[in-house]
Amino acid sequence: MFLPHFIFDTVISSDFCTEFANKAKKIINYQISVSMKQKKIFFGVLMCSAIGLTTSCLSETKDLEPRPVPEETKTGSFVLDLNTSTDFTLQTRAVVDESIYRNTDNYAVTITNSSNVVKFSGTFATLKSQLPMELDLGSYTVEAQYGTEAPASRETFLSKGSGTFTIQAANQNDNPATANIACTPTAGKILVEFASSMSEYCEEYNVDFSGTTALGATGKATWGMGETAPYYLTVSEAGEMVTYTIHFTAKSEYATMVDGNKATSGTATGTFKLERNKAKKLVVGTNYTPTTDGGLTIQITIDDTTNDKPINIEVPVTWI
Repeated sequence: MFLPHFIFDTVISSDFCTEFANKAKKIINYQISVSMKQKKIFFGVLMCSAIGLTTSCLSETKDLEPRPVPEETKTGSFVLDLNTSTDFTLQTRAVVDESIYRNTDNYAVTITNSSNVVKFSGTFATLKSQLPMELDLGSYTVEAQYGTEAPASRETFLSKGSGTFTIQAANQNDNPATANIACTPTAGKILVEFASSMSEYCEEYNVDFSGTTALGATGKATWGMGETAPYYLTVSEAGEMVTYTIHFTAKSEYATMVDGNKATSGTATGTFKLERNKAKKLVVGTNYTPTTDGGLTIQITIDDTTNDKPINIEVPVTWI
């Protein structure tokens, strides 16, 4: 049977199209498959890049973080070398036990910083157990003292000293800063010895000491008959002039004629320089030379043991 040409073409075209469609589908599936692999590869590369970038950023961020800096030294150490000198150049029988003043453990110590804040207050015996002591860096003042200061006293005197020191970062326990403090008395010592001639020619006698800044305009220290304990007089750092006034009453047979009248009461006055931690000894005597006007005189010997010869003075008498 003869088929028309256009029908054959149509049949062929239908098969061809079916086959072409199948091939096209395979190609499309392949391309899709390839495309998915490429996408996976792309996303994989993208992920690695992101991870790498993140790691790099974190690394840079870590590098930018401040590194720990060693803490700056804020404290240091110091030691205190405390010395005292109490001798007065003359050894005497005193009410005060001067050896106590030579024991630095007895001294009260106060340490203050530059803001006047007290950092330590106690005895040197206590402080010694804490040395080297740790304090903040900076400047400090240390004061040490023992006893009590009085214008004039037979029972006490004051010994003191002060100084400054600075603690730096280098002053640690193996290399502490050192404060050297020397304590000395703020008083000078006075002794009086009455020669036997005083009791021979006089019924009564004594000595007044005055004129120092601490005693003031009217203050005085009196050394009476029979007394032996020395006086400690507070004086300035440079020393001061002390006025001594000897009061006496002569026995009637040794009275002195003054303007035709018998005078038995008189005074004799003089001065000497008294320094801190030094002593002056006054030996007071009298002499009588019979004359028509009488002749009772007062003689003073001043001894501080630092001179080759004691100073002998005949003091003019003012009769009352």
